[in-house]
Amino acid sequence: MLEVTDYKTAVEVLKNPLMVQALYEKSPVIMADVLLTLEGDEHLQRRQVEYRVFDRYFLRDYEQQVFPQVFAPILQHATKAGQIDLVEMVYHVVMNLTADFAGIDRQGDSVTETDMLVKLIKAFSAAATIEHSTLDREAINSEAVSNLQLLEMKFLRPSIQRRQAIIEAGAELPNDVLSAHLQADPPLPADVLLREIAFYLQAGAHSTANSTVHSMHEILTWCQGSDGRRSILLNDRALLQRCVHESLRLHPASPVSLRRASQPVEVGGRALAAGDLVTVNLEKANRDPAVFGADADEFIPERSLPPSLRPYGLSFGHGIHACLGRDLDGGVVPKQAGSGPEFQMGIVGLMLEALLKSGARWIADSPPEPDPGTTRNNFSVYPITLEAPV
Repeated sequence: MLEVTDYKTAVEVLKNPLMVQALYEKSPVIMADVLLTLEGDEHLQRRQVEYRVFDRYFLRDYEQQVFPQVFAPILQHATKAGQIDLVEMVYHVVMNLTADFAGIDRQGDSVTETDMLVKLIKAFSAAATIEHSTLDREAINSEAVSNLQLLEMKFLRPSIQRRQAIIEAGAELPNDVLSAHLQADPPLPADVLLREIAFYLQAGAHSTANSTVHSMHEILTWCQGSDGRRSILLNDRALLQRCVHESLRLHPASPVSLRRASQPVEVGGRALAAGDLVTVNLEKANRDPAVFGADADEFIPERSLPPSLRPYGLSFGHGIHACLGRDLDGGVVPKQAGSGPEFQMGIVGLMLEALLKSGARWIADSPPEPDPGTTRNNFSVYPITLEAPV
């Protein structure tokens, strides 16, 4: 198997339509026939149906209008408690956001319902990332199957029924993936639609939660290096966004991407036969010193990069499989200095900004813990205290 570690060749592989998605071949329970694993015309048709959900202007309005309503009560509860597990908190926040975009309705403020959705998302994420799991794979898939049945019965069917009633009434449907597919022709088979919704739930929540925690860890570590950095950061929103992007570069949601040659093709000057696998090491490509400098392994939010280079590297993918939720998570890099009212920071930055303003700090006797269930560099527990800013 060929491993690609340099940025230039990584982009070449990810953009090549003859190099097809292979990372999720062991995850059919959740990932069979979903957007991320489709290729060619099937992928194009699916993407065209769903792309309008992720319109940049809609995402900006969602960030500025809807997100604060979701996040404010959760932050208020956390602040009142004074101490939280950041991993669990962020999962509960982004669960609501991914449910909105997937098209899964919730009834009221039921704690039981929220906890149930978080449990579903974690089961789906474990099955989708089974390639990197250290746990029993048969048990992971079995749990995912039972949770898919629960998702369909408890959430998907009622959400479909409500949208069908809206269609019959001639009213406007919400802007979400489920609504888009209910209006598409031809419609998706029921089993594929179920997996597509489960994929959106887990992909958005899992990656966003881990990205937020990694960003917090990098920022708190960086602030240790100078007493004045926290204050500077909280008065410079563009710098805070650069912190998020720098963390995303260093900690891509998936450390690698796997591609399989669908027919003979040349990659990086090397001839591949049909069926050959290529591992694109995103973590190493994002730290390529030829692109990001000799200090590419370090967290440097003030890093100077050419405008043509994405500051988060390949962490949102590249080519046809690039993440549709990129602007929602990481925002949009401002074209000029400053952060006016139209500045789209991204929800990861917004959560971090609010937590840092609430005095987020490590707890001396409760250090973060790595996730033992995966080879990915994720945290399972990340305790922080929310003290009055000093």
